[in-house]
Amino acid sequence: MVAFINHFIVSTVTFLNKFASDCESRFVTYEQKLQNLEASLMIVEAKLASIDVLKQLNDTSAATKQTDNQPTILVTAEGDAKPTGEPLPEATPNPPAVERDPKYDLYFKMLHLGVQLGAVKNKIASEGLDPDYIDRFL
Repeated sequence: MVAFINHFIVSTVTFLNKFASDCESRFVTYEQKLQNLEASLMIVEAKLASIDVLKQLNDTSAATKQTDNQPTILVTAEGDAKPTGEPLPEATPNPPAVERDPKYDLYFKMLHLGVQLGAVKNKIASEGLDPDYIDRFL
């Protein structure tokens, strides 16, 4: 009976050792693949950063966000006209649209260039920003 239990324990330990070794080798393989993928992603990011068109788009989007600060005239109850430094509010029946946060401009450009939405959301999350923010504009 002792020999049978001893044989069972030895065969179980041998199986578990082989299983652990196989799992460890697979983890090492996947870790190497992830490192290669991360390196490729860094190369793509560097290439995107070097594209002049993207830099020009960023410059033009910043320029279009600036508004004209033309002085307006405020008419008081007495009929006096007083200039103010604030522009008149536009009369729109709909509430104003939410403006894009400049922190997310790079990610919108990535989408414009054809990068998959899931990949862009992963990049946003990896940088500590809200990945669902971009859904509001799609």
